[in-house]
Amino acid sequence: MKALWRFSDPGDFSFARARRRGTWHGEPQVRIRPLVMEWEAGSDVIGDFTWPGFDSDIVISDRAAQALLQAGIPGFELSNIELVETRKNVRALDKGKGTVRLPYSGPVLWDLWVTETAALDRERSTITCDHEGGTPQWEVKGVEWREAVWDSQLKMLNKILHPRVEGQGLFVRTARGIFRVAEFPGWIFCSDDVKTLIENRCFTNVSFLQMGDEISAS
Repeated sequence: MKALWRFSDPGDFSFARARRRGTWHGEPQVRIRPLVMEWEAGSDVIGDFTWPGFDSDIVISDRAAQALLQAGIPGFELSNIELVETRKNVRALDKGKGTVRLPYSGPVLWDLWVTETAALDRERSTITCDHEGGTPQWEVKGVEWREAVWDSQLKMLNKILHPRVEGQGLFVRTARGIFRVAEFPGWIFCSDDVKTLIENRCFTNVSFLQMGDEISAS
């Protein structure tokens, strides 16, 4: 079996941060295009990956996009983004240094629009479902996850990486390229080869969490 990975924001504040705005519609809410985002005060260094919607949406640089396309990675489209700047954020930016300003003149950026959904083996996966409120809420146990713990002596947050529990997590049938899983729509997953490509090319501001395994469809 091959490992199943989730794209994850590494929380590196040396790179420019962004927030998503006005990209949801309907009930239940569905993400629409184009992705609208606003740069936050802080760094002006734009990574190959930017995280405007926690881990649920990813903006990638053109060089990262072209590498994925040239490798024939399936499961995504490149979609345009729209940059905005609110009056509140302009005031915050004026107080800081090293911030991305509009009109934008940085590298070409794309919304990584995921087009594939992989089938989850619910019986094999270590998952539970809470139907309270009428909408199923799925939870998974045994996956790799990060925790921020406050160190009262050092006055800082320590990031702790909890490893995946062997034999637990999500088990997905014939997962290739980049995809989502219906039960966990807020996460973006990828197969081993995608993770290897991104790491070998040293693309910046991206990390991965091991979520389970790809299993044969038979």
